[in-house]
Amino acid sequence: MTTIGIPRALLYHKRHVLWSALLEGIGCRTVVSPPTNRRILERGTRLAVDESCLPMKVYLGHVDALLGRCDCVLVPRMESVVTHEHMCVKLMGAYDIVRNTLPDAPVIGYDVDVCNGVTERAQLLGLAAELGAGPLRARRALRDAAIAQRAWEVERAAEQEAMIGADSGRTRILLVGHAYNLADAMIGQPIVSLLGELEVDVLVSDHVDHELARRLSPAFSSTIKWTYNKELLGAIEMYRGKVDGVVFLVTFPCGPDSLMAELASRKLADTPVVTLVLDELAGETGLRTRLESFVDILKMRRAS
Repeated sequence: MTTIGIPRALLYHKRHVLWSALLEGIGCRTVVSPPTNRRILERGTRLAVDESCLPMKVYLGHVDALLGRCDCVLVPRMESVVTHEHMCVKLMGAYDIVRNTLPDAPVIGYDVDVCNGVTERAQLLGLAAELGAGPLRARRALRDAAIAQRAWEVERAAEQEAMIGADSGRTRILLVGHAYNLADAMIGQPIVSLLGELEVDVLVSDHVDHELARRLSPAFSSTIKWTYNKELLGAIEMYRGKVDGVVFLVTFPCGPDSLMAELASRKLADTPVVTLVLDELAGETGLRTRLESFVDILKMRRAS
């Protein structure tokens, strides 16, 4: 039985249900790297070039952590998933970066470039065939995997909507950032935990209907071309007026995220906003101080 390693970073936090269900459905075994820890982060930082963003450094650390534990590591290349839009360059280049950084690593991947007619469905069926699955088994496994992925996304969005409907009376904050930052054990989760300690209800920008979010994004920009940034802007529009404040989580040196945060901040005139820019050297003390001050301001505004 072939064992496929899945790095717990980047698109894992958006696509892991699909990948795991498909691979297991065609008879493969999957193994996932552990949650991000200091060793993984430091190893990825050493492997990456200095100009790499924090999520890419984390990703390289996760790929390295899987070596020796699997037959090959799944590293997809995502160029575009929506017509006339683009993905971040790190998602476009992840496969090539891994192959050049870790040339001896056994890597398997697939490409998605909808702008040029390369669909994820066709590529995943090709991946299944490469792993030895027959056409019928591959199609059935992909169908079941897509259903499981959609059910997971719908469930997360419904849980968050239920939180809004059941007003707890507590201060409510929308945490805006990519899933690979918000769900990471060393990037976003410490911030979620800090806000929880401050007795704040936290909504996250990724737990929404992504199609609806993209349709709402023109409220902030009608020309932005990055698919996931459009989803984040749309999520802000969905919750405008339903939250007391917005926290942007940006990882250094991400240009699209910095632009998105600045663009949204200028149009959220009546909503308090704070932007947190993190890198591998960020410490918890400074974050705690900024978040405590921000939450105090929100609570005073809510009380008045």
